[in-house]
Amino acid sequence: MECRGPLAISCWMLLLLLLLLLRPPHSHKGQARSQIPPTQVQERDRRVQAPPAVHLSRPGQEPVSIMTFNVTKITKTSSSFVFRTWDPEGVIFYGDTNPKDDWFVLGLRDGRPEIQLHNRWAQLTVGAGPQLDNGRWHQIEVKILGDVLLEVDGEEVLHLRQVSGPLAKKPQLIMRIVLGGLLFPVSNLQLPLVPALDACLRQDNWLDQQAQTSVSAPNSLRSCAIESQPGTFFLPGTHAEFNLQDIPQPHAEPWAFSLDLGLQLAAGSGHLLALGTPENPSWLSLHLQNQKVVLSSGSGPGLDLSLVLELPLQLKLAMSRVVLSQGPKKEILPLPPVGLRSLLNLWVHPQGCLFLGALPGEDSSASFCLDGLWAQDQRIDMDQALSRGQDIWTHSCPQSPGNGTDTAH
Repeated sequence: MECRGPLAISCWMLLLLLLLLLRPPHSHKGQARSQIPPTQVQERDRRVQAPPAVHLSRPGQEPVSIMTFNVTKITKTSSSFVFRTWDPEGVIFYGDTNPKDDWFVLGLRDGRPEIQLHNRWAQLTVGAGPQLDNGRWHQIEVKILGDVLLEVDGEEVLHLRQVSGPLAKKPQLIMRIVLGGLLFPVSNLQLPLVPALDACLRQDNWLDQQAQTSVSAPNSLRSCAIESQPGTFFLPGTHAEFNLQDIPQPHAEPWAFSLDLGLQLAAGSGHLLALGTPENPSWLSLHLQNQKVVLSSGSGPGLDLSLVLELPLQLKLAMSRVVLSQGPKKEILPLPPVGLRSLLNLWVHPQGCLFLGALPGEDSSASFCLDGLWAQDQRIDMDQALSRGQDIWTHSCPQSPGNGTDTAH
């Protein structure tokens, strides 16, 4: 279209009008796509600002964190947190104004909440509430003011009346709250339990923050960001030791002993299990290599079996042979007479041990998850180990072996 002569101006105006009519209407859709609804912004900001979940497991009774409060400034006497575990026994938190005669413990026994309380008004141990060792997050709230109330997931599960006095009448001015441990020997509890707890805790709110006078930074060995499943997880280089006198004993006539391992995950190369002494830890050993298990006795030749995860692996010891089996597959390792004598002597040796994981001084890359370990058809609890590495996950495993390599926050 050409615009010339006296009608040029009208022509150009017509073109401009056509362009305006053809232009698509102004839209905010593109901008809207890049925006986040206010509720999502708040949720995102809450996650960013919230501190990470704290793992409660520490060796022995060593606590993860210690907080102190000025009793005279406490106006809110309740504490709350969200909690997750597969572990049936251990200490969630401990509190006191005096470890001799004024203390409180919230823990788990057989997977259910348990309160132990000792003061001038009451000395008691009470278990109540649902199973919490199911790997799910649970909201817990504890209120202490004369009465003691315990709520789980919004429901009151325990109400102890007149078992505590007013804070104003406490002779000590400092109250301590300890996460994942105790500040006295386990024997001082009214009903002793294993204090270490393989658990995660987040969104915690303890008493009155204005009354808090000090807090130690959480000293956690593991991240809680990893999805877990029940079991015991051995990272590369970690190990546990059981004295053979502390686990179920062999059958006497005829002599026989069995071990069953439930392997959920396995990767790398290194020892899974060994029978021996600290001086000779591998009299009989199972070694993980290229998704095979290799059974050997001392320095003699070994035999291997292809590993099928989630199918029990069984080791049966008898007077003249050792049988390694998994499902229909079976391998037999004959024992020479000298091996037989060593086998019998191992159970009477004061330092005869069952070793799990890496042997002392071994450069192992093996990581594995056990969903159970049985001796003579009786389950062995990892908390009963003579010694164990700090990095072992005693009651949980990652969903895949690679997720367990980064254990620190």
